[in-house]
Amino acid sequence: ARATVKAALSAAVFAFAAAAPAMEPAGPVALTIAGAIEKTNRPPFDAGRDGFFAYHERAFDKAFAFDRAMLAEFPPREAVIDRGGGPEKFSGPRLADVLAFVGCRGPLTTLALDGFGSEISQADIAARDWILATAADGRPFGIGGRGPLWLVFDPPGDRPATEEEQGQWPWALFYIHCGE
Repeated sequence: ARATVKAALSAAVFAFAAAAPAMEPAGPVALTIAGAIEKTNRPPFDAGRDGFFAYHERAFDKAFAFDRAMLAEFPPREAVIDRGGGPEKFSGPRLADVLAFVGCRGPLTTLALDGFGSEISQADIAARDWILATAADGRPFGIGGRGPLWLVFDPPGDRPATEEEQGQWPWALFYIHCGE
């Protein structure tokens, strides 16, 4: 019986490890989530090492860095969204899954490479199915286009997204601050 329990525990640990994203990025970091989070995998902000965060005046004590491969380990989500020029299929992990993984339970402030940011309340996070899109129509977003990530949601009512909704979607997203 003891061997059976030990085997069951080993199988459960293996299944959890297989389902959880890697803890360290192996490739270039695509997204950093900082602030009021429970899990970290990188050191606190360092002005000498973190020049781009310093440029954007973002400092943090706790942060978690994801590369594209780590984001790809989350269950994929797709949404067909018409931004006014015809439907596009966006794909990537659900924002809620990524936030739950790092233990973020607060409002968000997003930051894109060009300095554009948006604030997303707890209620809005819960009310919409946000996707951290890594690709559209099967083509990965790249730097200089809309990448590394584009935070979107599928508008309700099977209709094109309004300009106001699109204004909430930061593209070239690289940083999310969790909490006030």
